[in-house]
Parts: sequence; C-alpha cells; structure tokens
Amino acid sequence: MLTLCYIYYMNNEEAYNHGYNGTLTLDELHGILTPCGLRDEEPSQISAFQSGVEDRAHDQQDREGDTMTDGEADGDALASAGWGMDEDYGFASDMM
Repeated sequence: MLTLCYIYYMNNEEAYNHGYNGTLTLDELHGILTPCGLRDEEPSQISAFQSGVEDRAHDQQDREGDTMTDGEADGDALASAGWGMDEDYGFASDMM
C-alpha cells in the first residue's frame, strides 16, 4: 500500500493566529503539519501556536481581572510612582 505524504506550508504567524483565535486544536495542527509523523524535530509552527494559546489565556485573565475604575487605576499608578498619601509622606496637609 502506498501512503502519500504532503507538506502543508504554514508560517509561524498563521500558526500563532490559529492558537490565539482558537480556530484549530493542537491535534488538528499536528495532523496538518505532520501527516506522516515527526521526523527530526517539532516544527516551529507548533511553538508559535502554543504561544498564541498562552497569550490568549493571559489576555482573558487581564480582561476578567480588570475591576478597577479609571480613577482607581490612576491612583495606583501615582502611588507606585511616589505620590501616595501614606505615613511615608506625612499627612495631606503637610504636603500642600
């Protein structure tokens, strides 16, 4: 029996986008890129795909964890830059 193997050329950016957008699973990507099995090493597209999946997960966490108002976020940014109103700087009336 003759088995034909083909090579699907997908660049890393396309693989990353598939991972980020969830348009393919890792198993589907393996089937497309390596229909006859891996020969020497894993294609770089698989690493790019996994990076896309990880970035999507981080972005979702950022969106879900963002519960601060714009004013609270600005206050946190100023406080971390040394403009906070705590005991290290004295009372508010001392600073004015």
